[in-house]
Amino acid sequence: MNTKQNLLYGASSAIAHSILVPLFAFVFVILYRPFSIPDILQMEGASYSFNITILLCIVFGSVALMRLVLFLLRGRFTNTGLVYAAWCLGEVIVASLFASLYTTLMLGGQSGFFEVVGAIVGRLVGVCIYPYIIIYLIVMLFAEREVEEQADPASLMKFYDEYKKLRFVITSEAVIFLKSEENYVQIHYLDHGKPKKFVLRSSMRALEEQMGRHGLVRCHRSYFINPEHIKMIRKESSGVVSAELKQESLEPIPISRKYQQEVTNLL
Repeated sequence: MNTKQNLLYGASSAIAHSILVPLFAFVFVILYRPFSIPDILQMEGASYSFNITILLCIVFGSVALMRLVLFLLRGRFTNTGLVYAAWCLGEVIVASLFASLYTTLMLGGQSGFFEVVGAIVGRLVGVCIYPYIIIYLIVMLFAEREVEEQADPASLMKFYDEYKKLRFVITSEAVIFLKSEENYVQIHYLDHGKPKKFVLRSSMRALEEQMGRHGLVRCHRSYFINPEHIKMIRKESSGVVSAELKQESLEPIPISRKYQQEVTNLL
């Protein structure tokens, strides 16, 4: 798991989300009463404050539970922003379901459960999106600083997407190989000894100069490989040549005849 995933899915992130998300929502809803929330609860004054407090306690419990599950399952997640965003949305939806159940009971059946769910989900997403975004940006800032502090700057590989936006930073020693796939590049790397993958929207041509500086060599039209991770070069009876990696869980990397001698000389 890379630094960003460690921070996003780790214990500190779980605690921060469990406390800051409901706390922000509580203060925001009490002070500004957004999205006609008082109309949904059909209460004012002390009753409104009391019920908002109960609802935000429900949000706290729901987010804390979901973050605990995320922490326990953190090793099974891929490093994509879409997966993390979907999980965050799931947290809000779970909290909305429990909050809707309480609200339906509180209203004494004046509104149906599904009617209340429809009203609460959108409003809770509108309120909670702010702390989620703020925490995410803070985590990304700390992650980038931690990577830069821990690694030798000369060994850092910085991957930018087609819009010149920094997407991924890693030490060159951890990179196993790169694979081109249409408009994307798969970056296969080691994280605490386990192979991981990061998908970047870019081209091999845009990354070629950096690969050479950090010791990775082209072995195929669609591949760059780090010679340090090659276990052996294997040639089949059919004439097909491939590089067997030290990471046994990964498939051999094809080596074109054009690059065979260059790769062999580096071993």
